[in-house]
Amino acid sequence: MMSVCVVIPVYSNQIRSFEQISMDQCFRILGEHDIYFILPKRLESFIKNNKYVLANQAKYKTFDDHFFADIPAYNRLMKFNGLYESFLPYDFMLIHQLDAFVFKDELTAWCQKGYDNIGAPLFEGHDLALSSSPLVSLGNGGFCLRNVKKCYDVVTRFKKLEFTRTFDDENRPFYINFYRYIKHQLVYIYSGYPFQPIINEDLFWAEVIPHNFPDFKMPDIKEAMKFSFEVNPEVLFELNNHELPFGCHAWWKYNLGFWQKHINQFGYDIKVD
Repeated sequence: MMSVCVVIPVYSNQIRSFEQISMDQCFRILGEHDIYFILPKRLESFIKNNKYVLANQAKYKTFDDHFFADIPAYNRLMKFNGLYESFLPYDFMLIHQLDAFVFKDELTAWCQKGYDNIGAPLFEGHDLALSSSPLVSLGNGGFCLRNVKKCYDVVTRFKKLEFTRTFDDENRPFYINFYRYIKHQLVYIYSGYPFQPIINEDLFWAEVIPHNFPDFKMPDIKEAMKFSFEVNPEVLFELNNHELPFGCHAWWKYNLGFWQKHINQFGYDIKVD
């Protein structure tokens, strides 16, 4: 029988109001599945007092503090073999960050589709995309479903990667673009994580890995729209025939006004200034 868990990363002992809404909605909709918090070791005493942990509705796993220091550190965690190894008893893991929101329990159905990674479609320009920007890829990592064993096999097998592009960006410092340029042909990985491409982990799993591992199964962009929205939710809503996806990511960052009415239907009281 196929098994799946939900994984919620926690970085701080201060849970903001919108984050609490995301957490509560996750347990409300997906509470029939195994749910884990993953967090730095320094927060273990904090999470032990979480209401869902106290009620035995959630478990937790701790990892080294340095994986939660900043965004690049979290990107390393999401490529770390130890993360996927710790969840090998499960076939799939849904990564549900605390700025995600789930609308319905389609988790088992999405697992049955057999994709190795799936997340929201990505627009050209990513977080700087315009409503007119074209869709270029998929796999946003803030709300994504991954095949645990396949991801574990990938991060423990490869020694070098071929890139299809340099991932440069005119809005980033020159030294980062230059580093990406000189390293884009081959990237060597030692001991799982110390030396990695400086790209976000979602692009790593959505573009770099499928290029290097042709059997790494990803859906097409149209299918990904049914799974999740992130940037330009109003555009994706139109393209998805006015249907909400399984869940979404960064709902208060990208067009809170769009999400307000859909989230408030669950009894929340989100206001837009």
